[in-house]
Amino acid sequence: MHTRVYFSAPIPTAQNYYNLDHPNRASAPLRETDTGVSVVIATLGGECLSKTIDSLLSGSKIPDEILICIPVDHASKVSAFASGIIKIIPTEVKGQVKQRAFGFTQTDFPLVMQLDDDILLEKESVKMLVDQLLLLGKGNVIGPVYYGKNTKRCIHDMHAAFSKNLFDYIICAAPWGIAKMGKVTSVGINYGVDDSLCKEDLFSTDWLPGGCVLSFKEDLVTKDFFPFTGKAYCEDVFHSYYRTLAGTRSWVATGVKVYIDEPIPEFSKAVVEKVISIRRQFLKLIHGPQWRLFFYEVFCRIRSRVYPEAE
Repeated sequence: MHTRVYFSAPIPTAQNYYNLDHPNRASAPLRETDTGVSVVIATLGGECLSKTIDSLLSGSKIPDEILICIPVDHASKVSAFASGIIKIIPTEVKGQVKQRAFGFTQTDFPLVMQLDDDILLEKESVKMLVDQLLLLGKGNVIGPVYYGKNTKRCIHDMHAAFSKNLFDYIICAAPWGIAKMGKVTSVGINYGVDDSLCKEDLFSTDWLPGGCVLSFKEDLVTKDFFPFTGKAYCEDVFHSYYRTLAGTRSWVATGVKVYIDEPIPEFSKAVVEKVISIRRQFLKLIHGPQWRLFFYEVFCRIRSRVYPEAE
C-alpha cells in the first residue's frame, strides 16, 4: 500500500497564494444575494470563445458578469463581445494562469466560475453547480463531469483493462480500479471522475480539472502559481494543491456535464516532452518519490515512440 504525500508539503507556502483572511471553514448563513456569479475566461480570442459565451447566455441561470481576460495585444479580437454583462479585461500578462488570476481580482460577485474558452455548458449546468456549492458552503469548490464534444462520452473513462490498472498501480502509485477516481498520487498523476460509476451526486476529489470550476470569492487563488510558459499542462493539479493547502475541499457534481474537445492522448510525443518537466516540478512540491516518476517517464517516452499513431 502506498502512502500518499499529496497534502504533505509545508503549509506556510500557501500564504503566498491564497486569500486567507476569512475564517475557515464554518459557513455563515447564505443569503439570496450570495448567488451572484462572475465568470472569468482567460483567452487569446480563438474562434471557440463565441460558442462558449453563447452556452453561458443560453443557460437557465445566466451569470451576472462575464469577464474576458485577454492580453492587451490580442484585445481587439474580442472587442465585439463587450456589451451588457460581458466585460473585456485587457491584461499586461500573457498565459492562462496569469490572465485568470488577474481576472479573479476584478470580479464583483460572491461566486466565481473559472471557465476555459472552449467549454460548452448544458442549459442547467451553471444553476446546478451554484445550487450544490451553496449547499456545501465556503471552503469548498465544485466542478462538473467532462464529456467529449464529438464522442459524447466521458473523457475520464474508468473502464480500464487489467494492464492499464496494473500500470497505474505499480508505476503511478494509484489505487486499483475505480478507487483511483478523483485521486492525485504520490507521483503527481491525476485521475478524473467517470460519472457512469458514481452513485452519489457529489464526489469528493483531490483535484479538479481547470476547465470549469465554481468557487466562493474568498477561496480563490489570486496569485500566479504556475512557473511555466506555453500551454498550461497540469496547471489544474498545481491549482488544486494550493487550494487544498488552504483547507478548501474539491467536489465533482456528477449530474452536471460540460463538453470539451477530446484531449490529446497523454502518451503522444506532443504532450510527453512538455509534461515531464512540469511533473518533476510538482513532485518537488509534494516531496514525492523521484524513482517512481523516473520509471513513469521512461515508459511515457517509449510509448510515444513505439506507437506514433498516438500523436
